[in-house]
This record gives sequence, structure tokens and C-alpha cells, in this order.
Amino acid sequence: MLHPQVYKFQYTRRQGLERTYDVMLNVVQWECGVFSYESWVHYAHQFKGNGLVFPLAARTADDAAAEALARIEDSIENLAGVAE
Repeated sequence: MLHPQVYKFQYTRRQGLERTYDVMLNVVQWECGVFSYESWVHYAHQFKGNGLVFPLAARTADDAAAEALARIEDSIENLAGVAE
């Protein structure tokens, strides 16, 4: 059985156009205990990308959420998988 957790937040890029993006982050723990995530980044109601998605190394739900959050923020800062 999957154990998803959905987070919605805003992130303001610190360089470039310094836009504030709306982010929806879905963190899932699989039956085997491994965590993964997917994100959707929007600006002005337009889809801007998913960021770069890699497996998570975290072992707890809180650590997985923090790791995924840090990764999507980094993807937005570096425009990796996200269009400005």
C-alpha cells in the first residue's frame, strides 16, 4: 500500500526574474519502504516543469519531505527541469 503525502507551498527564486512559483509536491513511501517524489511547478497558472526527479535517500517520512523540498527548491533556483 502506498503512503502519499502532498505538500503545497510557494518558492521565490533568488536570481533571474525572482518569480514566486506555486509548487505541489507529492512524496510517496512504497511498500518496500523506499521514498520517491514528484513535483509540479506553476507560475501565473502556467505549468513550468517538474524539476529533476531522483530517488530519495531518506529513511523517514519527515526526512523524505525535507529532502524532496530541498531538491525542488534547488531545481527552481538552477532552472533544472523548470522554465523561467
